[in-house]
Amino acid sequence: MKQLLIFTDLDATLIDHDTYSFKEARHTLDRLRSRSIPVIICSSKTRAEIEVYRLRMGLNDPFIAENGGAIFVPGSALDLTDVDFVEKGPYHVVELGVPHADLWTVWREIKKKNFRMKGFSEMTIEEIAACTGLSLEEAALAAKREYSEPFMFLDTSDQLRLLTSLLQEKRLRITRGGRFYHMIGQNDKGKAVRILTRVYANTYPDKKIWTAGLGDSANDIPMLRHVDMPVVIRKKTGEWERVHGIDPIVYSDKPGPRGWAEVINTILQGSASIGQFQ
Repeated sequence: MKQLLIFTDLDATLIDHDTYSFKEARHTLDRLRSRSIPVIICSSKTRAEIEVYRLRMGLNDPFIAENGGAIFVPGSALDLTDVDFVEKGPYHVVELGVPHADLWTVWREIKKKNFRMKGFSEMTIEEIAACTGLSLEEAALAAKREYSEPFMFLDTSDQLRLLTSLLQEKRLRITRGGRFYHMIGQNDKGKAVRILTRVYANTYPDKKIWTAGLGDSANDIPMLRHVDMPVVIRKKTGEWERVHGIDPIVYSDKPGPRGWAEVINTILQGSASIGQFQ
């Protein structure tokens, strides 16, 4: 018996880039839930934002927030004996990222070098709403950073390379999502996916874990490198994120949640060729 795990980005993947709607994937989500196939959100969004989408989508599975900053496992649902975790509210949390307070200290130091950039922590809720298209309530959730600092970079490519170098000296990194750059620690989505896949294997030793990962942006590439079936979702522009060194790889024909549903339905319809999933 095999156990399928779905790791998925949110923005422009499971939810629409502009409207944030997932209605075109709702039926497919229902199919997965009826077959007890975990849908593990793996996003640059905050814990607070992801919790809203999990509620709307009827998901109860673990999730990965802020570009692999932390893995949130509800209660004692999985065997975490091989990993370090802390308890936060209803979750067992595997923390992989740098606390936001430490990131913010570095950010303020770097800003003294006159880079033209602006972080979420420097914006009002109204400004975040304006540049994301989120409601004020949703923008407030997006501002609750725990392990990352999203920012707009308005400077030259040379300055971006300099910023990257300066942050590397602090053992920090920059990754790029669909709308913003993100300052993070040495974590990424791939590391979190690798750890959580191992946790599932330890929890279900009688099953072979088989994973699919779906994303559309550069920050999803580490995730795609650590799944059995990597899927790049088409952008609304008609293009796909450039991905090198992963073979084989699947590209969706349709963008956003339509493309997401297209690929997942194909996986479910062809599951006989890779074993029956619970």
